[in-house]
Amino acid sequence: MKLVNAKLYEQEIKKKMWEIWYDEKYQYYFGGEGRWDFSLDNNANEFQKRSFAVLNDDNNLIGLISYSVDFEMRIAQWFGAINFSDDKLSFGKALRQVIEDCFLKFGMEVVEWNVVCGNPIEKSYDRMCQKLGGRIIGVRHNRTKDLAGNIHNDKSYEILREDFLKARRKHYEKEVS
Repeated sequence: MKLVNAKLYEQEIKKKMWEIWYDEKYQYYFGGEGRWDFSLDNNANEFQKRSFAVLNDDNNLIGLISYSVDFEMRIAQWFGAINFSDDKLSFGKALRQVIEDCFLKFGMEVVEWNVVCGNPIEKSYDRMCQKLGGRIIGVRHNRTKDLAGNIHNDKSYEILREDFLKARRKHYEKEVS
């Protein structure tokens, strides 16, 4: 698994997005009934977007992980993660690497993200958040829709830098003993 600048794969990602626009498997990524053309252009707001193409061991594009950065508060937020393949293991490793990089490489103080309740990945996010020292900070009601227009809640997660580092130390101490 490799993470590379998504700009290198922008056209391929755009095409893959078009292919899955109306596939129920991916409906929770969009968080509503609308669809939009994929673009890596940063808008003129205060947050910069970081986007990574996820490649498998054969250098084939299998997914995209992106987030916005609030540089003043050092918060990585508004994550988007989409796996175009059935390679859940590689994609999961990539997602974990992105979160680790937020803290260890880019010096973030907080990582936060949401999931649409009912999304099959929800339980995996619950486990991953706990393993990385984070917590569920709440469930918001009636926040998003699926492809058929049904209303869903969403769940918010956060991991603080100090809690991530504590969980990481604990994990490595456990491996050594």
